[in-house]
Amino acid sequence: MSVLPLTALAARGVQFKVLSQIFPVLRHEVVGPLSNATLAAAMLRQSPDGANAEALQQRCHRLAGDLTGMLDDSVNVVRELDQWLADNGAITSTEDLLRDCRKLMFSHLLLSRHSIIWPEDVAAVQLPQFSSRYLLLAWLLCLLRELPADAGLTLDFSQAGVWRARFPEGQAASAGAGQADVFDLQEVELLAAASGWRLERQAQCWSLHAPAHPL
Repeated sequence: MSVLPLTALAARGVQFKVLSQIFPVLRHEVVGPLSNATLAAAMLRQSPDGANAEALQQRCHRLAGDLTGMLDDSVNVVRELDQWLADNGAITSTEDLLRDCRKLMFSHLLLSRHSIIWPEDVAAVQLPQFSSRYLLLAWLLCLLRELPADAGLTLDFSQAGVWRARFPEGQAASAGAGQADVFDLQEVELLAAASGWRLERQAQCWSLHAPAHPL
């Protein structure tokens, strides 16, 4: 077997590791509408005391519409899960990529002693959704591992093709020993190389540099 397939296989393993970290959030997106739909179905089976026929009919129509909408939401979320398992060639903007990752990282940050200052000024760049989303999440999870306790990262995406993460002033990266469930530097470098990106490290700033033609 050549080196390239081995590298691609190893990168796929890192992607599955990322998926295992954010799967509880994806599961909640599926279960949430289903739980609401179950409640709406239970309400359909009950009739308010003293309501006239017209009011009951309007209530049933409203609840039936809500139920249909919630079931459609769940179906759409399930369909979107396929985008995590196979690269369908979808393209996304850096801004949308950050928005998705911010949502997926929310519960992880709640359970940690770290924070992320998300950028407001984001360069308008189009990127492959599949590989870029996995790379960004793995990079952030690795950065949090290196971050001192009770500290925060500041992200800078203002320059096209460069993602920067800055550590607090006077608090350089420190290895997060004993955290087997997070990502190490080699795994991020592997994902970056598989997509043509380049990782650079300095004491106060880590950066990822996109390939000249990411699309």
